Amino acid sequence: MNTWALEIAPRLAGALALALNLLGFVVIDERRTKLLLAASSAGWAVQYGFNGVHTGMGIMVLAAIRQALSAYTFHWPFKRRLALSWFFTALAVLITSLTWQGWLSSSLPLAATLIGTWSFFVLSNEGMRKATLVSNLMWGLHGFLFNSLELCITMLVLTGATLVGLWRLRREHASLQARG
Repeated sequence: MNTWALEIAPRLAGALALALNLLGFVVIDERRTKLLLAASSAGWAVQYGFNGVHTGMGIMVLAAIRQALSAYTFHWPFKRRLALSWFFTALAVLITSLTWQGWLSSSLPLAATLIGTWSFFVLSNEGMRKATLVSNLMWGLHGFLFNSLELCITMLVLTGATLVGLWRLRREHASLQARG
């Protein structure tokens, strides 16, 4: 592969991941949100793979699987979803330990994915979106520390999209309550 392709391919993967992430947080249907986020995480995994960031790639593959599965488990009994949270927590710790690339490089993605794991399986649609705001902050810090302006901008845009999704969700709840 030539140098130009190696520079453009990660950017294209990141652009696709960003677009899918935006759609995921503007859509208010919980299942569609989670499926779009799963597809986005797969895109981020591809970008991380191109850039040689093994912990990020592994965490994003795990996130894609977790998000896709959580799209179909939010009606499961709490104890089953809690067990899934512990299972994905263990996998995230294992992936991070096997791909360790340094304290900040690996621990920030781990912390962000643990927040995602617990929010996707345990919290409500609104709670998941609020927890995502914290996770976005961690990913943005990761981008800042490692000179990834693209990741910082992505997290700012995603935070805005998450806030729009929260606003729409609250507006829908208020509308339903007004109808009786």
